[in-house]
Amino acid sequence: MPSKIHDIWDRRFLTQIIDSMAEGVFTLDGDGRVTSWNPAMESISGYASRDAIGKTCDILQFNRCFNKACPTNQKECGVFKHGATKAKECMLRHKDGHDVAVIKNARVVRDENGSVIGVVETVTDLTELKRARLEAEEAARRLGEMYRLGNIIGSVGVAALAANGIPTGDMGAAAEGVAIG
Repeated sequence: MPSKIHDIWDRRFLTQIIDSMAEGVFTLDGDGRVTSWNPAMESISGYASRDAIGKTCDILQFNRCFNKACPTNQKECGVFKHGATKAKECMLRHKDGHDVAVIKNARVVRDENGSVIGVVETVTDLTELKRARLEAEEAARRLGEMYRLGNIIGSVGVAALAANGIPTGDMGAAAEGVAIG
């Protein structure tokens, strides 16, 4: 039975899994050159796999790895030095030149002897989440303005009622259409 489970994890099947993921996934060889690039990575970065494969990940110009700009060579890369990165929010530079908010995660891949043979990186696009967050903040701001305006109108209305001899303790009478002034 265990051999059937392992048979399913062949290269073609794994490629189909990675290609169907919404997460951007790419791999680097031991020299820091891109060896695979899934369709989601194409969408997030604007770079087709044919443009990315063979290049280093500096084409993405991540704005911070280990709290600093990505190094220009693999020997200085924190992923290779530390073995992994914790998922963190950062920006990558889209091929068109705009920044894309992402969560980046990376881990080295080791062979059976423990030697580093490459890196696998995942990138989660935060564009829609950021847009929804901004819309929610704008809605909250507008609601706050409406609430403040309602308080101003309410205060003016109560003052007008009092000025016209209508008891302000009984707001129901004003709501029922008692003429003011």
